Amino acid sequence: MSNTQQVAQDTGVAFAKAAPALGVAATGATGAIDWSAVAYMLTALYMVLQILLLAPKYRDMLRNWKAKP
Repeated sequence: MSNTQQVAQDTGVAFAKAAPALGVAATGATGAIDWSAVAYMLTALYMVLQILLLAPKYRDMLRNWKAKP
């Protein structure tokens, strides 16, 4: 592969790796997406998942604590 082809390939790979970050930056700069609302939504989703995943564990812990003499 020639040097020119290698540079073109490396440039294409670098652009493909940077595309998601550039997309996020563009939507943030233009105001197309309200990222604070997205952050609040993801935080709320994380809290709900934690509650759903930890509730059975705490229920079992409470049940075992009550069963001990």
